[in-house]
Amino acid sequence: MDINNSVLEWLLEEDNPSVRYRTMTELLDVPAGSPEAVKTRADIESSEPVQKIFARMHPDGCWLQKKSRTKEFLGEGVEYGAEATTHFMLSYLSELGLTREHPLVYKAADRYLNLQQSDGDFWLHLSCLFAFNIRTFIRLGFRDDPRVQKTIDLMLNTVKLDGGYLCELHEGKYKTREVKSCIRGCVKALTAFAELPEYWGHRRCLDLVDYFLHRECLYRMTDPSRPVSQDVIRTSFPFNWRASVVEIVYGLSRMGYGGKNEAAKAWAVLEEKKDNTGRYILDWSPSHIKPFFKVGKKGEPNKWVTLYALLAQKDGMKLC
Repeated sequence: MDINNSVLEWLLEEDNPSVRYRTMTELLDVPAGSPEAVKTRADIESSEPVQKIFARMHPDGCWLQKKSRTKEFLGEGVEYGAEATTHFMLSYLSELGLTREHPLVYKAADRYLNLQQSDGDFWLHLSCLFAFNIRTFIRLGFRDDPRVQKTIDLMLNTVKLDGGYLCELHEGKYKTREVKSCIRGCVKALTAFAELPEYWGHRRCLDLVDYFLHRECLYRMTDPSRPVSQDVIRTSFPFNWRASVVEIVYGLSRMGYGGKNEAAKAWAVLEEKKDNTGRYILDWSPSHIKPFFKVGKKGEPNKWVTLYALLAQKDGMKLC
């Protein structure tokens, strides 16, 4: 894959060791054990966002956030607030490149996993939560943990007629027809499956892929000219409960479906986000994370979005 040299140099700048490390090891396939990769990874732990996230960590191993209306704190359990409670913070650390090897990461992750329910769920069978957590814990190095497998089994056994995912909050809302799947939960499941190549041939994964391909990834079945939501035609980072075009294209490409004709419109939407230098623009980022994780300004070229767009392109032409 040809990458613009100026874009590559930008991603490899030393001011962001997390993007630099992931560009080296995931995009350029530099061995993780090479001297430069080892040095760069060592710089991640002392980087500003990592230090600020750990500084906000409760001694018990969780992150709390005050609700603006009630002033109560959330985060001690699995209930969550706006982008700054425990499962979000763990996901940010995984994006930054940390794993269970760091004692504070292990402490927080192990504590959170121990809050899991008997069927592998965390809270109200929110697919945008349990699938999101699967991806996070795999990236943190917990793939072989039986608690993570229990949540994977839940995802595999959660069936909707349209092939997608929903949650208890919306099931049964209509008396005469089934409630359609939620695009946000579906996107989180898609990116979770993207981390699980051993299940790419599983019927549940294939049904979810069909869910996206049948609607050309982003659009309504009843009106192919209208996006399922405004989320899916925007770029966003970090990934949270919302959906974004870069997540969808990345997830499908990782599993080998990026070259399908049904993905062409999604690629076109993503390419519209590229400036004349080859860098991709950030459309949205949660305001709550700015004090500790400055990912970049909206409307400007963004290293994280560019990295994920290029990772998607790297696998985009592979067909299952």
